[in-house]
Amino acid sequence: MGYGNWETSGWIFFCLDFEPVRIYSIFMQSHRLARLLRIIVEVRAQPDRLPGQIAKDLGISIRQFYYDRNQLARMGFTFARRKGRFKVLRDPVVTVGKVPLSELLALVLATRHLFATKDFSVVGRALKGLYKIIEHLPEAQKQLLESVIQDVIITDGFGCKPDIFEDIMRAVDEKRRILVHFWNTTPGSRTALDPFGLCFRKSKLCLDAYAVEKKKRRRYGLGTIDKIVFTPFFRPEYSGEE
Repeated sequence: MGYGNWETSGWIFFCLDFEPVRIYSIFMQSHRLARLLRIIVEVRAQPDRLPGQIAKDLGISIRQFYYDRNQLARMGFTFARRKGRFKVLRDPVVTVGKVPLSELLALVLATRHLFATKDFSVVGRALKGLYKIIEHLPEAQKQLLESVIQDVIITDGFGCKPDIFEDIMRAVDEKRRILVHFWNTTPGSRTALDPFGLCFRKSKLCLDAYAVEKKKRRRYGLGTIDKIVFTPFFRPEYSGEE
């Protein structure tokens, strides 16, 4: 990772060499994304302030401010500094109708807060919309936003691994019977489930499914699932199914 500083007319410009692989390894929680967006808003709204003033208004330390600034620089944001005062020079444009990256990041955070509706159909549609927006982006931008979506919405929000979420969504869409291993069960044990759909229960995302062996319909937290195996069987129609 290379740091770059250059001076023009008294301003020092700050950026970082763009290394996508390193960016994607950064785990992004919703509160961290919110803080990064607040820094962009604060510096834009009141430019040319000292780092200590910005940090105080945000309720963070100066050290945290510089760390967050570096994270933003890795995403492509460019800052200028003159006599210790900062302003945002460039908000990277994502090639979807020339939408600024900060606005797409805000959409990710807004989708995370849709959890308050406790309606997965709403959250699910918003999530699909985000993936459609980034689908045709250049690969580096696409990978960056996919990583942020997975970290903020799926890992931090849903509380499960992205691959587990994708397999569950596939099983629901295809109406496929699956074998599930849970974290708190013995190695090698599998539970046969016929999935109906996803729902929220006490702010946790759950799978609504029929347990084949127990002959009972119940809900399973996605965060409790360790591994999924697809079977060649499809879910039968159950009496009273919605």
